Amino acid sequence: MAENFTKDQLAEFKDAFSLFDTNHSGVVNVDDIGTIFRSLGHNPSQSEVDVLKGSITSQGKSTVEFGEFLSMLSNNFNTEETDPASELREAFKVFDKKGDGTINVDELVHILSSLGERLNEDEIESMFNEGNMEEGGEINYETFVKLITSGEETLVRTKQNAKSLSKEKESIQRDAEGF
Repeated sequence: MAENFTKDQLAEFKDAFSLFDTNHSGVVNVDDIGTIFRSLGHNPSQSEVDVLKGSITSQGKSTVEFGEFLSMLSNNFNTEETDPASELREAFKVFDKKGDGTINVDELVHILSSLGERLNEDEIESMFNEGNMEEGGEINYETFVKLITSGEETLVRTKQNAKSLSKEKESIQRDAEGF
């Protein structure tokens, strides 16, 4: 069953499992299964957890071994690793009221400051500066996703390019004023 998972996934699953294997016996109580799944980011309903627990208790067992746990994960939950950029795009689509690939900047600020991992004012202001966003405007979320997933090195280059373009624009404006 382990061959269905990456090394990183197996390590993550083992860590979560081990937190509930308090006496290091290699098993966890069947009542902890739902909590372990939730700690891994899955969100099974109580009825789904009850079905999983029932499959163990029907065998006269009250504990689950790690291999059984992996089998439950593989058979009942999507454990494929996903691309963070794709996840962000899908999340932003929810807020794309017009269906045109844009989000209102004010709404984006609200989302970033109040949902999930909340950003503070300085972090949001930094994004505004890096993404050339203006209050009340619209931002193309594909561009925004690229901005936030591109890595720090790209952001530094973007800032340098923006400063260079800004200086070039000022120079052109001065030259135009001279004519």
